[in-house]
Amino acid sequence: MLTPFATRLAAAAVISFGLSTAALAEDYAKDHIAAARAAIEASHVSDGFDNILIGLTQQTKAMLVRTNPAISAQIDEVTNAAAIELAAKRPELDRQIQEIWAARFTKPELEEITKFYASPVGQKLTKETNGLVQMTGVAAQVWQQKISQELLAKVREEMRKRGFNL
Repeated sequence: MLTPFATRLAAAAVISFGLSTAALAEDYAKDHIAAARAAIEASHVSDGFDNILIGLTQQTKAMLVRTNPAISAQIDEVTNAAAIELAAKRPELDRQIQEIWAARFTKPELEEITKFYASPVGQKLTKETNGLVQMTGVAAQVWQQKISQELLAKVREEMRKRGFNL
């Protein structure tokens, strides 16, 4: 399942690229889409997306059970049935992701990406990415806090020199 940070990051990326349904409706050659699909599969970038519906199902159950705990068994049954029905919509997301990649990379570039992720170093990168992203985020937060404290101290010191007490 995507972390809240990863979900916000993905949403921001889609918004920042200005991808609307109309923008994704561009037609790509079947072999270009196939190359995008292969690169996406090789890079494992969409692996966690299967957990989206699972998470939404759990959230929906929890929300509805809170409003009426007496019918939790029925809520569970109906929510599971609806989720199974909605699972058939997963290919829509796959197609959108493939079109995003096809819009950003040529077919030869996608083929190179696939080759890279099939290589030992590409496989290692795939295994290490989650940890790298988490550790990088922590490092950035620690640095931000340190710099924030230093900035505040410098500003207060200079303001004291000018006769102001902050």
